[in-house]
Amino acid sequence: MFRKAGAETLGQYARLDYSLTRDIKPGTLRQYVIVADLVERWAGRPVRLDELDERSVSEWLRDYSATVKPDTVRSKKNQLLALWRAAADDGLAQEPSARRVRRVRIPEKVVEAWTREEVEQLLRAAATLPRRHRCGLRRSVWFDLAIRVAWDSGLRWGDLINVRVDAVRPDGTTVVQSKTGKAITFRLSQGTLDALAATLKECPRTLVCPWPASHETFNDQVRLLVKKSGIRSGTWKWIRRGSGSDVEAQLEGAGHRHLGNTRSVFEKSYAAASIIGRRTPHPRELLVQALSMANGKKEPRAGTG
Repeated sequence: MFRKAGAETLGQYARLDYSLTRDIKPGTLRQYVIVADLVERWAGRPVRLDELDERSVSEWLRDYSATVKPDTVRSKKNQLLALWRAAADDGLAQEPSARRVRRVRIPEKVVEAWTREEVEQLLRAAATLPRRHRCGLRRSVWFDLAIRVAWDSGLRWGDLINVRVDAVRPDGTTVVQSKTGKAITFRLSQGTLDALAATLKECPRTLVCPWPASHETFNDQVRLLVKKSGIRSGTWKWIRRGSGSDVEAQLEGAGHRHLGNTRSVFEKSYAAASIIGRRTPHPRELLVQALSMANGKKEPRAGTG
């Protein structure tokens, strides 16, 4: 009944041992299993925990970086090191030296987000969706409500679909974020509260926006909705970024509090300069009229005058 020893390979450890003494969500555990499988597939065999070393991991990172984006490489590196350190804590591997593992450089990226106007275009496109959602609501109504709640709250998708109806209050709704474990309070606009009340008459339920299908299915449907709306191609995260950036544009320093993350994380991953920059001071306009427009005269051609 009881095992006398822990897992011997990386794959076994990710599947069987890592979550035994650690509070980890199924979706997160899945990512650790994926990185273990990637490493063992690269090695061509199960990798024993006691043979993990910095050189081999660096070689895997080098080869893996040729196939995916730097962000993905860094994420998988961190997950692999977390598994390795945990195995070392359990006495199953040698403690890794992170400074001896290949560095992953991430070029600075421009944060993209949907503006308020683009989110409104999403709402117009959602109104044309056919059929009914599995919870009983028309798909057009479900997506209309989900978009409104996402914009007002700035919640992550996983938190959004788990907001309870009995938690919603006109003066502020408080939920605990699944990623950070910290509470956050937001206020839904009157229009969103009215939309929610109307849907509850049509379809009584305990969750505001229940989603019984997979996250992948949701992303597929959002992709089609975005195409239908004609706005810039993006993901559901662009609503969260846009929500935080819109708040920041109205009150400097408020964006990260609205989203429930730290200032540094907000500025790096959520603050869209294209939205916030509207309030950034710029040099005064030059008052001398442009030569090409002055008195309706034509500019002299090159080589003349």
